[in-house]
Amino acid sequence: MVTLHAAKFLVLASVFGPITYGTAADKGLILGMWSPAAFATITEIPVKDADYFGNVSKTLTPSTVQTYSIASDPQNKVVFAAIRDSIYKFQNFTIWQNGTVSLSLAHKGKSSAFGQIAFDYSSGNIYWCDSLLKWIAVKPAYSNNDTIYTVVVHKDLYQPEGLALDPENGLMFFTDNEPHPRIEKASMDGENRTTIIHTGLIRVLALSVDTDRDLLFWADYGRHTIEVSDYDGLNRRVIRRNNNVPATGLHYYQNMLHVSSLKARLIFGVDTISGSQLYNLQLSGQPYAIHVYDGESARSYAGQCSSRGCQHICVNSPVGAKCLCAEGYLLSSDGKSCTDRSWFHERGFIVSNATHFAMVEVQFINGGKGWIPFLIPSAIIGSFAVDANLHIIYFLDTSSNALEELNIINRQIRTLATNVVATDLIFDWIANLLAWIEPAQSAIRAFSITSGTTTLIYSGLQQPSSLTVDAHNGDLYWISGTSRKTIMRGNWNRNSPTTIVSEENLSNPTSLRYDVTSHRIYWLDNSMIKSSFINGSDIKSHLITFGATEALPYKDFFGWINGNKTYFARRSAISAEYEVDVIQNIKHMTIFDALIQQDRRGSCQILNGGCEGICVPLQNGRKCECDFGLQAKDLTCESSFFLKNFIIVLDYSHGRILQADINTGNIVKLPINIQNSPGITFDKSAMELIYSEVQTKTIMSTTLHGTNTSLIYATGFAHADRLTIDYSTGNIYYTAVGSSQSQSYIGVIHRRSLLHKTLLTNLHSPREIAVYPSKGFLYWTAFGNIAEISRSYMDGTSKMYIATTNIGWPNGFSIDFATNKIFWADGLKNSIEYSDLNGENRNILTTDSDAHLMSIVVHGQYLYYTAWNRQRITKMDKATGAKLIFMPNYPELGRLDSLDIYADDTMDVNAICSKKNRNCSTFCFSTPTGRTCGCQDNVNLQADQKTCQGVFRCTSPLPNINLLDCLAFPGEICEFECKPGFRRDVNTSITCNQLSQWDPPTASLCSEIFCSPSLTNAVLSSNCSRSVNKSCTFECSEGYSRTTLQSLMCTMNGTWNLDTNSLCLRSSCSKTIQNGQFTNCSAKIGETCQYGCNSPFEINPKILNVTCHTSREWSHDTNNLCIQLCTPTIQNGNLGPGCPRTIGSTCSFSCDIGHKSSISSQSIICTSDGSWSETTAELCQRSSCSKSIQNGKFIDCQSNIGETCQYECNSPFEMNPSFTNVTCNSSSYWNHDPGDLCV
Repeated sequence: MVTLHAAKFLVLASVFGPITYGTAADKGLILGMWSPAAFATITEIPVKDADYFGNVSKTLTPSTVQTYSIASDPQNKVVFAAIRDSIYKFQNFTIWQNGTVSLSLAHKGKSSAFGQIAFDYSSGNIYWCDSLLKWIAVKPAYSNNDTIYTVVVHKDLYQPEGLALDPENGLMFFTDNEPHPRIEKASMDGENRTTIIHTGLIRVLALSVDTDRDLLFWADYGRHTIEVSDYDGLNRRVIRRNNNVPATGLHYYQNMLHVSSLKARLIFGVDTISGSQLYNLQLSGQPYAIHVYDGESARSYAGQCSSRGCQHICVNSPVGAKCLCAEGYLLSSDGKSCTDRSWFHERGFIVSNATHFAMVEVQFINGGKGWIPFLIPSAIIGSFAVDANLHIIYFLDTSSNALEELNIINRQIRTLATNVVATDLIFDWIANLLAWIEPAQSAIRAFSITSGTTTLIYSGLQQPSSLTVDAHNGDLYWISGTSRKTIMRGNWNRNSPTTIVSEENLSNPTSLRYDVTSHRIYWLDNSMIKSSFINGSDIKSHLITFGATEALPYKDFFGWINGNKTYFARRSAISAEYEVDVIQNIKHMTIFDALIQQDRRGSCQILNGGCEGICVPLQNGRKCECDFGLQAKDLTCESSFFLKNFIIVLDYSHGRILQADINTGNIVKLPINIQNSPGITFDKSAMELIYSEVQTKTIMSTTLHGTNTSLIYATGFAHADRLTIDYSTGNIYYTAVGSSQSQSYIGVIHRRSLLHKTLLTNLHSPREIAVYPSKGFLYWTAFGNIAEISRSYMDGTSKMYIATTNIGWPNGFSIDFATNKIFWADGLKNSIEYSDLNGENRNILTTDSDAHLMSIVVHGQYLYYTAWNRQRITKMDKATGAKLIFMPNYPELGRLDSLDIYADDTMDVNAICSKKNRNCSTFCFSTPTGRTCGCQDNVNLQADQKTCQGVFRCTSPLPNINLLDCLAFPGEICEFECKPGFRRDVNTSITCNQLSQWDPPTASLCSEIFCSPSLTNAVLSSNCSRSVNKSCTFECSEGYSRTTLQSLMCTMNGTWNLDTNSLCLRSSCSKTIQNGQFTNCSAKIGETCQYGCNSPFEINPKILNVTCHTSREWSHDTNNLCIQLCTPTIQNGNLGPGCPRTIGSTCSFSCDIGHKSSISSQSIICTSDGSWSETTAELCQRSSCSKSIQNGKFIDCQSNIGETCQYECNSPFEMNPSFTNVTCNSSSYWNHDPGDLCV
């Protein structure tokens, strides 16, 4: 018998609130209330704001129960409500709840989690989203049999929550909110799935349809939007954004959307065309679900299901009525009746003891009930594994040491292998392999189900236990060791095992499991269920099992064995939620679900399908898409961002930084991931983005490429809301908003040193900030209890109010430097106003109704602004307020906050502070009358009113360099020049860092200049320093004479003042010859000399002598006098007349009589090594006649020229009587044709 652990039952207690009786029409709103739990009705359908709505409320006990969704069947006066783990029926329902309401279960066993239900009025079915079991299921709404249900959508689902039906068209719409939210359309049988929306979603909890106009509506909890598209996802439009009002419930009724918000404790109505809010009702409780009940004009549709005759379930599809069978049943050939497929359930949990297998149906995990089937094989059951697709249990029979296969359908057992003494049997459904641990050998062995062969995978391991497998990657995991245990990873390929979780992170691990859904490994550690990534990182503790012996993860649940019971709990729970008595002495437990054992390779469920961006599931496979503003290229996403003429804007909802072309309005997304960032500015000097983050309370910087991201400053208890830059100094000003007025302030950050100073404190929720450095002004807005626009000097002094009246939420502010005007955007009044710099001459430029204006920026003739209720940047003429065509509404965009512009390099600067920080050691603040110096928080200025206490300048003066207009304060960047006699080695400036040290070190900046130590045909005197402006003497080399009496002087550019190539010239010609020597030669000018050469070199036949000219150069290059020549002779031949035999020359040759050339060419080449291109000994070979005779042979004949030879013939041929012998003539031919000799 099955019992439920800590079972709690719903009880209705009537609590009638104030009721106003108008027309007693049976129509109104039904609300599912939380905290405290109640089932409330508004006794009319509101169409506009009213002071009072009649209402009736019935409380639910316990008060902590949660109603997730409501649906109704007004024709039968039934309301369905998804409450916790069940769907309830409220029968005999009236909107007044003044009758006898019967409460009964429609279905028990769904997950206690967010997920809509929907009633199909054409077939009488109820559908529900189960976000923890990750499927969408359907059952006959009025069947009391909880086993008559079927899962219609499951593939590639992670978190289905929103659901709506169009029974007349046979269509179903649903959302999957993880990991990349999307909206899909399918037939009501779950077939023909199509993703219709996949970008610009965060978490869609509620869907509703207008079946007359084929429109789909949805409420995005994360975007705070109500949106619409047609059934194909086209013509998408944001109807309304209610900021900070995340919607949990939505219902379309007669051109109006009724919306509930749990967080805001609010219900309201929205016109579907205009987006106008028609009514707004604040509640004391928390309304999660909302539903319009109309008992007078209930919609009906006469589908074909009433006559189809389906045994279990009939659904209306686009092609007509279709019969479906409950889980575990097969549709018969008649297309109507259903047959039981297996003795066990379709999916659930199989447990075993020594003699029994038993199965708990999957709905037991949520408190469902039903029968528990058993199988009793004639064996002692050890470890087991399952193939849920083939309905097979593989198990180890410890009585016979055999590996057995149990077919669940026919209950037949087959032996697969014998002599298997093992534990921890696992099944890889992709490789079709079984594997187990052999404790005696500390080995892991595999068995191929396909081939029936056994293979050793690993041996000699350290006491392995608790084997598990990742079938998609072929990876094996096990626990290793005894007292000091680790978790190891190997694979089917037998790669060396590696440790992924070390003993330091483990105590006593057991029951290791790989989870397909989360791609993590789980284990028990002293009763605590823990997990990690498959590489061992990100170790988490989940819940305490209080003595479990085995545990396993299943989707968003845990199951475990403790004693004779199995327990289940959601992953979010801290302890068991349900317990089930199954069999005594339970040993093992595993999941039986064919949906889990699928080959998911190539799908979105494995590594995001290989997609860099959004993976969209298809019927077969997947498609890679990209977020808004990115371009898809194969598997990747590219950002073609702009380098100039762009607007930067933050999409707060989606964590995007976007660029818009200032001329075309085209949008691209930058490759930067941020979260909760309200403020951004673009540093035109550094070409960097500066942005704030609410959650981390930081100010960050990055490039347009998203590289070199770094922390600038952590803002403490408050978050930076808006930022601006003083281009005189590069300092960053920002507003900070804390949880109270005392924590809200305006601060400034020194851009180079990152030192911080608080300028103004105790502010009323400051928002936008701007500076006018050339005039020394700082402006900011505040939207708290006191809305105002204020101004001070840039050092925070001389505060004054610019505007305090007729102001609501001054969210945006911008200075027009060209006209000396200030502009601001009021989010409450939805107006843009302007005035002079003092707040005078104030005028309204334009209004934008219901826009919730946010940020503005002025550039040139135009003003650009964002608004929370506009999915665009709006451009207008700043003089007339006329809006210009610039950018359409992009429904994919979220809440657009701060923006900045970069269209040119024009920057307003203060002439004083922009010059070397005007002698201030830290902060230089522009004022209308000059400047003041300032220090970081908690540091005072010294008496000179320039230098902060504790500031030490960098060392100066410096050897080798002269600083240029530099005070050498920490953080200061200085230019320099090299001192005379030194040259610059580094093309950079130097910075005095916070340690008062120069960066880079100054010793490496300039090096001393020296003239060259080398002279042509001369040497410097030994005492020559070669320094700039120093003179040196020199001496000529032997054989050379001076051409000048001057000394050498080293000039400023490091060169000698005289031509060092002409200081000394030869007094005679050179007496040396390469590879030879002169004969009796003094080498005087005018002398003609002969020479000899060293072997193997020879006298150049073209140059027999040389003459010394007045230039002290020989008449011929002495390197060409002695040269290599090729040999003058060839064997059995002669070179042609006039052959020079020089390198590279080509010569003809002839062979002696009786010899002939062995090459076809009659010429040879003298090569670079002094040898001929052909071997001269083989060039001319002796001549001879042919030695063969047709049909015969010569007798003792050499066939030499002049030789006479006799011959004989082969039988039956005979000698030609005309030729008894033949003679070889000088042409190497016989005097008679050898072919005529034998006849």
